Amino acid sequence: MKRVADFAGDHRVRLLQGAQELFPALVEAMDAALSDIQFETYIFDCTGAGAEVAEALMRAAQRGVRTHLVVDGVGTGPLPPAWRQRLRAAGVQFRVYSPLGPLGLLLPHRWRRLHRKLCVVDGLLVFCGGINVLDDFHDPSYGKLDAPRFDFAVEATGSLV
Repeated sequence: MKRVADFAGDHRVRLLQGAQELFPALVEAMDAALSDIQFETYIFDCTGAGAEVAEALMRAAQRGVRTHLVVDGVGTGPLPPAWRQRLRAAGVQFRVYSPLGPLGLLLPHRWRRLHRKLCVVDGLLVFCGGINVLDDFHDPSYGKLDAPRFDFAVEATGSLV
């Protein structure tokens, strides 16, 4: 069965490969945001290029843009205290979805995770896909990677958003 996308005339969709294409687009959108940024991600790591996204969120919040960031309690884990403090001081509304607590994943109700990677800017622009806020050449467990991660995201505008 062939699936056909039926887009209205005002839609614009762009495929982004890896954080190397997504992060600059996110930063540009956040720097241009006027009213609000809603951002959900499984992993938010402030190492390398991930720091650029965090800095853009903080700049937006400091300009008065309502900035909400939700991360997963397993995927992200505890942010370093300095980053958590900087985000809050800038005015970023930061929440952790389902923090694990002392028993971790031993409790079945803790298995439900926030695995979305979604950012909506001003209700006019959306980014979604499989890319976490994680530098393409850095793995938190193993360090520097020889090759970038291979993943995609989509940027969309128009009445679809």
